[in-house]
Amino acid sequence: MRYIPTVAYEAMLLFPQSANVDLKGTVEFIKETITKNGAEIVSLKKWGDRQLAYPINKQKRGVYILVYFNSPTDKLVAIDRAFTLSESVMRHLITRADHLNVEEMKSTDGQIDLTIEANLRAAAQPT
Repeated sequence: MRYIPTVAYEAMLLFPQSANVDLKGTVEFIKETITKNGAEIVSLKKWGDRQLAYPINKQKRGVYILVYFNSPTDKLVAIDRAFTLSESVMRHLITRADHLNVEEMKSTDGQIDLTIEANLRAAAQPT
């Protein structure tokens, strides 16, 4: 049996501004993509809704989401590919997070705030 190391990574994901409408679905997509490939999410935080430096796919604003996760090194390609092939992700960048320890990653966790915001946005949608 071969040992495959688990490494800490950070991923910055850029979604179109329309991701704010279905924020709960966007967060579920991120969690599912990362966890189904054998990784464990340490922290997930919405960075914000910001104007882009230049239009991407005719979008002038985007929603940035930062994710810290631990993953076996051989599963990173599958995670990267899933984000690349997704039509909802405008851009993404995954890098090693060797500069942070687990406590620093957990201190940035904003999943509770993200869940509250997603529920509020879903409640505000007309049915």
